[in-house]
Amino acid sequence: MNKKKVLIISMTGGFGHIRAGTALLDYAKQHLPNIEAEHIDAIEIDPPLKKYAVTVYGFISKKFPFLWKVIYGFTLFSLVMRKVVALRGMYNHNIKNYIIEKKPEAVICTNVVILPIIAPILHKVLPATKIGVVITDYCGHPYYNIAFVDYYFVPTLQVQKELEEAGVVKEKIVVTGIPIDPRFYIKENIQDLKLKYGIKNNLPIVLFIASFKISKNDLRLVIGQLLKLTPNINLIFIASGNEEFYTLAKNNFEGQERFLLVKWTNTIDEYMKLSSVVISKAGGLTVSECINLQKPLIMVNPIPGQEEYNAQFVVKNNLGVKVNNISEIIAVVSKIILSSRNKQINLLEQQNSCEKIFKAIL
Repeated sequence: MNKKKVLIISMTGGFGHIRAGTALLDYAKQHLPNIEAEHIDAIEIDPPLKKYAVTVYGFISKKFPFLWKVIYGFTLFSLVMRKVVALRGMYNHNIKNYIIEKKPEAVICTNVVILPIIAPILHKVLPATKIGVVITDYCGHPYYNIAFVDYYFVPTLQVQKELEEAGVVKEKIVVTGIPIDPRFYIKENIQDLKLKYGIKNNLPIVLFIASFKISKNDLRLVIGQLLKLTPNINLIFIASGNEEFYTLAKNNFEGQERFLLVKWTNTIDEYMKLSSVVISKAGGLTVSECINLQKPLIMVNPIPGQEEYNAQFVVKNNLGVKVNNISEIIAVVSKIILSSRNKQINLLEQQNSCEKIFKAIL
C-alpha cells in the first residue's frame, strides 16, 4: 500500500516553530505507519529566505519589539506584510520547486510567515494537496487570514474566536492544542531522574531556561540570589546554547552545592518533569509544555506581540506569573515554592495535539 506523503514545513525564526514541526514528525514516525512524513526548515531548502526571516525577526525582536504588536494587532499592517512576503516569494523558487517535486498529499506549516509564498503555487499546481497551518502561540491575528489555506490548527477556543474575527472561515478552524514532543506525555520516575542528574536531596527544583533577554550582570545577580534563597532550592540553569551565559555561570557558580549547569539539552522534558517551577520566556511551546506537565511558569519580560499575548493567557488562567523586572523573580519564586496553590488546570483535552492534527488533515 502506498504511503501518504505529508510535508511538515518550519522556518527558523523563533525556535518554537522548529520544535512543533519536530513533534509532528516524531509522532508520525511512532504512530502512523501509513504516513511518509518529512520535516524541513524552509531556510535550508531556500537559503535566501534566511536574510528575510532570521535577520528581520532578530532585528525587530531586539531593537523594535513593539512592531510585532503593531503587525499582529492591525489588519492593514498584516495585509501589507502578507503582500510584501508574497512579493519577496516571487524570487524564492527553491522551496516551491521542492514541494512540487515531492507531491505531498498534505502540507503542514508551523510558521505562518512563509504561507503567502507557497499557498498560491500549491493551489495552482497541486490543487488536491491540503494545506494546514499550526498556530504556535495563544493568539490569533489578521496575518493568518491567507488564501488557499484549508486548516487552521489552534490551541484554544479563544484563538478560534480571534481568527474568526480576523476573517477566517469557522469551518477551517480545528482546536487541537499546540504540538509538543511526544516525550512530554511519558510518565517518568522522578527519583530515577534525580539520580541521573545528580540531585541528592528532596528540595524544590527551580528550572531557569535562559531564553529571554537579560544582561550578564542581572543574570549573575539572579542566579546568586536564587542559590541563597531560604528555604533552599536546587537550581538547574540551562544556557540554551548561549556561550556568554554558559561561561558566566560556569565561572561564577559551577561546583556550588545545589547548582546544575547545562549548556544545551535535547532532554528538556526531563528537566521540566523534575522542576517545581520554570523560569523562561513566554513562548507558545514552552507554555504548552508547562501546561501538559502542570508546572507553574514565570515569564520574564515578554516581548510585545505573541509573547505578550501568551503571557496574558497564562496569567488569566492561573498557570503562572509574568514579571517585567529581574528583581521580581526571587519574590515570585518564593511565593510559588511556599504556596500550596501550584496545581494547574487542564485547559486542553488530554488527546495528543499531533494526533488531532493528522486526523483532521488526512
